[in-house]
Amino acid sequence: MIANNKLIRTAVCIAGLAALPSVASAGLSDHSFAWTHGIGSAQLVLNGSTTLTATNRGWVDEFGNNNFGGALGNYIVGTCGSSDSCSGSDTYANNYFAFDLHGITGATSAVLNLYQPAVGENGGADGGFLSQSAALVYTLFDVSGNPLTDSGLGIFGDLASGVSYASIAIGSSSNGNIVSIPLNAAAVSAINGGTDTFFIGGTISPVPEPATYGMLLAGLGLLGFMVRRRNQAV
Repeated sequence: MIANNKLIRTAVCIAGLAALPSVASAGLSDHSFAWTHGIGSAQLVLNGSTTLTATNRGWVDEFGNNNFGGALGNYIVGTCGSSDSCSGSDTYANNYFAFDLHGITGATSAVLNLYQPAVGENGGADGGFLSQSAALVYTLFDVSGNPLTDSGLGIFGDLASGVSYASIAIGSSSNGNIVSIPLNAAAVSAINGGTDTFFIGGTISPVPEPATYGMLLAGLGLLGFMVRRRNQAV
């Protein structure tokens, strides 16, 4: 039994390593929604007709620094590289949005509309999306803390974990356009939950390549083969 458990852990590790996202090259960008300071919109559309503009929007980076962006803050998500036109510091950021829900009841649907700046707009030489990948996955989550007052690694992690509200692939074709992200039933339930302020956190990751799925399946196949061989030997 102990030997079987060791074989299972080994195969699971192989499968898990295969599923890890690739790491961006040092100094290069992997981001979306850059150059959003002072322009564009971050709006929540309820029931297809009621539009709420974010009262606050911003980001928290991997060191826990919060830009406390405010109503016109930059809501970049991902890595702004130092060796390309983003001219950043190579630090990774998660973003957030806050919406005032006073007087809002009976939401049945919700869509988050985020503006992705065009090439050259507001200083973005490559637009709001710049990545080594053709597309990145943007995932939205609930927020248990308060990004309007909190900083540190706790709130950084909070923006990228918990209850998932939506997930969408974003690419350079979004530059100069509104990205519409339908929120799921969990988000709608939270909106109807009686809270005065609705927070949304966002994080970004590479789209897994087909080869990654192949390696994952190979690892799982190895798990089955090793367990079967062990059982036959016993």
